[in-house]
Amino acid sequence: MKRKNVLYENMISYNNILSVYKKIKNSTKNKKEVYNYELNLNQNLLDTLFSLSKSTYVFSKYNIFLVREPKYRLIMSESFPDKVVNHLFSKYVLSYALQSTLINSNVATRKDKGSKEAYRLFIKYTNKLIYEKKKNYVLKIDISKYFYNINHNILMNMVSEKIKDERVLNMLKVILDTTDNDYINKTILSVVNREIYKVNKLNISTSEKEKLINELKSIPLYRKGYGLPIGNMSSQILAVFFLNKVDHFIKEKLGCKYYIRYMDDLVILGNDKEELKNVFENVSKYIESFDLNVNNKSGIYSLSDGVNFLGYNFRVFNNKLIIRYRSDTIKRVYKRLKNLKVYDNEMYLKSVASYKGYFLLCNTIVRDKYLSEI
Repeated sequence: MKRKNVLYENMISYNNILSVYKKIKNSTKNKKEVYNYELNLNQNLLDTLFSLSKSTYVFSKYNIFLVREPKYRLIMSESFPDKVVNHLFSKYVLSYALQSTLINSNVATRKDKGSKEAYRLFIKYTNKLIYEKKKNYVLKIDISKYFYNINHNILMNMVSEKIKDERVLNMLKVILDTTDNDYINKTILSVVNREIYKVNKLNISTSEKEKLINELKSIPLYRKGYGLPIGNMSSQILAVFFLNKVDHFIKEKLGCKYYIRYMDDLVILGNDKEELKNVFENVSKYIESFDLNVNNKSGIYSLSDGVNFLGYNFRVFNNKLIIRYRSDTIKRVYKRLKNLKVYDNEMYLKSVASYKGYFLLCNTIVRDKYLSEI
């Protein structure tokens, strides 16, 4: 098997680190941290390159907090210097070495793909099934707490099959080991308990409080040797790559033509329900071989009843595909735009343009109402 031998040197370039810095500075919410970094920009970049060249770079502690959009989600925010290094490592090492091994319908966080490609493929495959004039089914497979349950040893072995450079593997291990620090779980417990305290003070019904508290209590802690840091660029790339063998198994071994994966959301479309049941059984067993489990939201759904996928609801009615957006998606969009308008007007304008494109995919009458309001 051909492995990439000299990759680490790809990072050790002033032009590369400067390019990464310019790209991420505008998307970083902590503008004060960016400002402080820029006060001595050239020296900071050179110092980072020097420590990377000597393999002595030390990552800082994460700033761990919760966001609610609309469900609670844990964020592990990096310091700005760490973010520069992580993006540098991700773009010029991990992406460079691993992207070529991925199948085309594995679309999350990949250049010229992403959610738009997922929607395009879902629509394309559904229309093909409609053309065949048979029943249309969707097998949805979701991995239980995916990011938290990725086994470090399995991941390292998989990456080492593609990458030979020991310095890259050592740096990857350092990044993975950041989740094994005791302060991680202590901080998670602290922020969750603080939020539970706030929820108990809210003037809402008891049932609403219970729902929010149960949601908070379901946020997992990290186990030693498991899990990717939530929010890191390298975590995104590694999570896309970790199920690569599953993707090839589904496409090549099981022969599923209409398959899409968006991170830990696996979707297989077909017109034979019994065949999809067999696929589900085989894929579930194969996923377990990677020390992962399929959650109870997974199953086979009829497109005539409507299927939710990445914020949309897809339904076949009278041999036509109807696409609607879910109400919780709309709430999340409005909340994000409201927050962006306060602290980053440039990003707000870019997001408005992006979401308008998102809404245009739908073919419902209320689409125009939402387009006029954002």
